[in-house]
Amino acid sequence: EDGTEITTPLRPYQLLQLSCRQYNSSIEERIFVAKRVAGVKGKVPVVIEPSTGLVFFPTKSPKRDDCEWYAWSHVREIISIEGNPNGIIVTTDDHRIQTNATAYVLKNQLKATGELVARFQQLNLSPMLES
Repeated sequence: EDGTEITTPLRPYQLLQLSCRQYNSSIEERIFVAKRVAGVKGKVPVVIEPSTGLVFFPTKSPKRDDCEWYAWSHVREIISIEGNPNGIIVTTDDHRIQTNATAYVLKNQLKATGELVARFQQLNLSPMLES
């Protein structure tokens, strides 16, 4: 958030799991709720805490070792560069992040995540997420 880069031996899925635990839940519960609320089937976004905007979306199946996760609220736009098959995420603070997914996949994931967030807001499901 402040431009500082932090490294960790943990995998992204493990970090998300720890974040979910801070809100007395698990990543599996968050994925279950997202599937039920929005009917998302594959590459399910994780709503850790909707009221604070802690929502992440994967580039691939979370079971894959090469799955990357991105914070929905920090994505300003997704671009592609000719000759490069993978998309680039431009963050709200103008950082450019080369991803392992096409711009098409990223845009679909961004859209699906936005729809999920809107659905949570519409249904006011924040209390439902607190297991």
